[in-house]
Formats: sequence, structure tokens, C-alpha cells
Amino acid sequence: MPIEPANRYRRGRKYEKLAVDHLRVKGYDIVATNYRHGRKEIDIICAKDNELVFVEVKGGRSTAFGDPVYRVNNRKRDAIVKVAQAFLQKSEVAYQSYRFDVIVVKEKEGRHEIEHLQGAFTA
Repeated sequence: MPIEPANRYRRGRKYEKLAVDHLRVKGYDIVATNYRHGRKEIDIICAKDNELVFVEVKGGRSTAFGDPVYRVNNRKRDAIVKVAQAFLQKSEVAYQSYRFDVIVVKEKEGRHEIEHLQGAFTA
């Protein structure tokens, strides 16, 4: 049975909040969440050690259709890169480097497992 859009939206926001909490615990400064450029969006932009990190969050309660990380396909990566380029052009802060990460949140037996894939893809 398909997930209702409102429930999918709430679950996505919950996964993003868990990812933000995870990043903060790991020492990242959150620069922006749900940063939009046109119709495209980056879930989280954060920084650590003078490196800017663009983060896509994916999650799910089941891996019946594969690991959620595989939903970050070429089209999604291209969209993230375009939004990141727009952000960098507008940013007044210079960073030494930047990277693209994916955080996967999996629900298992009432718990959440978080997997942080640093440098998951390149521009």
C-alpha cells in the first residue's frame, strides 16, 4: 500500500531532523536546512574544519526495494550539484573545500540506524 504524501513528508522531515542531530553530535555546524534554488533543494548544508558539506538524507522502514542510498541517482545528484553551485555563488564565506555526503536513516524494530556516507559522490 502506498504511503500517503503527508505521511511521507512527515517521515522525511523526521529523518532530516535525526540527520541534523547526528551531524551536530559529530561536531558539524549546521549552515542551512532545506536550502532551495528554484524547484530543487539540498536537505542539509553544514561545515566542519573549514569544509562545506552538502548532505542528502534518505530513509526508509524497509529495504524491500533496495537500500535507500540508491535513490540518490544521477538525476538527484545533478540537481544537488546545481543547488550547491548556486549556494557557493551566493555565499559570503570562503571554504577550503566542499563535498557531497549522503545520510541514510533506516528504521528497524522501533530504532533508527544512521549511516553517514562521506564523499558519497562528486560534482
